Amino acid sequence: MAATITTPTYQERAAEKRANQLALIPPEWRLSPVPLVESHPDALAYIRRILTPAEHALTEETDITVLLRKLSSAELSSLELTRAFAKRAALAHQLTICCTEIFFEEAFATAKEMDEYLAKTGTTVGPLHGLPVSIKDLFSVKGVDTSIGWVGLTNTPAPADKSVARTLRRLGAVLYVKTNLPQSMMMSDSYNHVFGQCVNPFNRNLISGGSSGGESSLVAARGSALGIGTDLGGSIRIPASLCGLYGLSPTPGRHPYERGNPGQDIVRSVAGPMSCSLATIERYMEALPCASPWELDQHTAPVPWRRSVASLKAKRLRIGFLVDDGVVKVQPPIARAVQEVIAALKAAGHEGMSIASLSAVLNADKYLYESEYLDRWTTSGIDALIMPNTPWVGYKPWTWVKSSAYVGYTSIWNLLGYAALAVPATTVSREKDIPCQEWLDHVPRNAGDKFNKEQCKSHRRYGIESCANFMIDDIDLVDGMPVGLQIVGGRFGEEKCVSVAKAIEQAMRWRDAARSSL
Repeated sequence: MAATITTPTYQERAAEKRANQLALIPPEWRLSPVPLVESHPDALAYIRRILTPAEHALTEETDITVLLRKLSSAELSSLELTRAFAKRAALAHQLTICCTEIFFEEAFATAKEMDEYLAKTGTTVGPLHGLPVSIKDLFSVKGVDTSIGWVGLTNTPAPADKSVARTLRRLGAVLYVKTNLPQSMMMSDSYNHVFGQCVNPFNRNLISGGSSGGESSLVAARGSALGIGTDLGGSIRIPASLCGLYGLSPTPGRHPYERGNPGQDIVRSVAGPMSCSLATIERYMEALPCASPWELDQHTAPVPWRRSVASLKAKRLRIGFLVDDGVVKVQPPIARAVQEVIAALKAAGHEGMSIASLSAVLNADKYLYESEYLDRWTTSGIDALIMPNTPWVGYKPWTWVKSSAYVGYTSIWNLLGYAALAVPATTVSREKDIPCQEWLDHVPRNAGDKFNKEQCKSHRRYGIESCANFMIDDIDLVDGMPVGLQIVGGRFGEEKCVSVAKAIEQAMRWRDAARSSL
């Protein structure tokens, strides 16, 4: 009698994958038990309490320029740094489900090779010599899966690195983890059936965004100083905004990418850096051409980083700004963020020009549409445009999928191929973000606008308005959560984005200094 072959269910395959993943975390780094969300909602605070002073100091440094200087001078070994970030990544993952593939042992071996090379030759492998860098799951790394959240794609290790991993290795980076994402990446909430729900390290009751939500969660938890995500409609900028990060969505051709199908050439997805530090974004983009990525990806252009364009300008900037795109009205904390940033820039001597709408006549001929928009952008004379990333400030898991999934604030720039940089702007405030009468009187224009407004229903327990989806009986759930904006710099405007971000940082410092002196 023939033996019966039982095919495991997808739940069993997923459970096996997660068990194998946990086994790759050293026993001494495993949390047992993993603290409940109810008792420890803030993963970042929890992690900071259990690191050694040395681990804490290394992983709290968000400017890779500082780390790279120590690595290149042998003041710090790559192995020590990689172990510190690997431990923090392991802790962050257990609290937020931010990782997919964990390959610490391979990373330690690479880090050791980096240290030996420096000791033997006195030179570095590349401008990111010895730096641990995390990457999104869709990038192929030799020897580990690229499942993109599909159970059926697990247990199929990549036979070789592809363009992004190869580029990073040329730069001298040490790869150690890949990060979580929604299945097939077409959501702003990073959940899949293989690894589960990724959450925000500042509040584990809320999502970290998507589709680069694992990357945003890991970087915000300081489990990585530099992560590489992807953006097709806001997938770097939305999670960066929710987690208080900088996240660059470059013009197609500025950064190597791995395309999955020919349809992506209609609107090209892009890869880009995510970090807690603007200086890290700039240092990475400046280093990138050193790897000659155009030799690895035929769509990448040999464009050097233009340091002079990215510098903080002494001249008066002309900044366009938009609060409402006319489709979905942003919630009060986001409107306040735009207004505060523009007010600070004006106080610093820059010009702010209100943009009434993003709309242009959408033509079936994409080339004609792009041409008309480019003419509109050029004739406006603006240095950059400041606007929201999302109309909402945070969701609990499984809320975004019910929301009509509006990503119009970000996706238009992917369609046009314009560079856009997410920047942290403020945090939600129960005192400052009381909905004004204009918000309360707003008549929704469509289903997405209706859903977004319904998240901010009247609630008087604390004598203020609160947001229904944020646990209507507890406004504290979103109080203090990050609110980000985006700077749009036009085609190949990455340096302009960075320059304007520097101007914002300076203007906000001056504003805060003036207030503290009163």
